[in-house]
Amino acid sequence: MRSDDDPLEHVRSYQVAKEPDMTEPRPENDLEVTMRLVRSGELPSERLGPALVEAELAVLVDRTPDPTAIEPLVVHRDEANFLAVFTATEQVPAEFGEGRSALLLPGRLLISGAAPEVGLVVNPGSAGAMEIPPSALAALRQASAAPSTRYFIREQMVDGQVVPVSVFRRRSTPEGPVDERLLDVDSWADDRHGTVDKAIRFPLDADIEEISPEAAQDVFDMVARRTYVPLQRR
Repeated sequence: MRSDDDPLEHVRSYQVAKEPDMTEPRPENDLEVTMRLVRSGELPSERLGPALVEAELAVLVDRTPDPTAIEPLVVHRDEANFLAVFTATEQVPAEFGEGRSALLLPGRLLISGAAPEVGLVVNPGSAGAMEIPPSALAALRQASAAPSTRYFIREQMVDGQVVPVSVFRRRSTPEGPVDERLLDVDSWADDRHGTVDKAIRFPLDADIEEISPEAAQDVFDMVARRTYVPLQRR
C-alpha cells in the first residue's frame, strides 16, 4: 500500500503479544460495537463501512515499515485476496502475529491505499470475522475519498404532527470531522454538546436520526419558509 503522504505520520507500532492477557477484559471500541450490532441485526450492514473508515485499525507487517510504503499482511481464501485488519492489537491471533509487528493506522488511509483487487477481512481467525469483498471495498473507497457531509435531525410533536426541530451535520475535512448545529438559513454553530458524535457512536440511544442530503434540503427549505411539516423522505 503506497501513499503520497508519509504513512509513518499516522503509525504506531506494537510487538504482538505471544502470551494471553490475563487482565480484565478490554471494553469494546466503537468499531467492535458496530460489528456486534450488525451481526445481531440491530444495525443495517451499511453501517459497517463508515465505521471502518472512521476507525483505527491494526495491520501486520513482517518488518519495520518503509517510510514511503507499508506492505500489510494479505490473506487468501479460494481465489480472493483480503487485507487482514484487526479492531485492536489484542485481537491478533498468535498464529498471525508470530514474527510480525502490529501497526495502528487510520481506516480511511488503509482503505484508500488498498489495491483494487483486494478485499478486507476484519479480525481473521476469530469467530466474529467479517469480510468485505473487493467490489464492496472499491465502492467504500470511492464513497470515502471525497469530503462528505452527513445530516441528522431531531423531531418533536408540534400541533399533532412530528416535525423537524433541530438539524445537525458532520462535515469531513482533511483535518478531521467537524460537527455543527443549524442556527438559521446557511448559519451553523459548533455542536458543543457532542450530539452528532454520540449519535454515531451510540445510534440506539440517540435522540437524533440520520437523513439523506435530499431530506436535509427539504428541512432547509422549511427553515427558510418558517413553516415546518413532517418529512416526506429520509
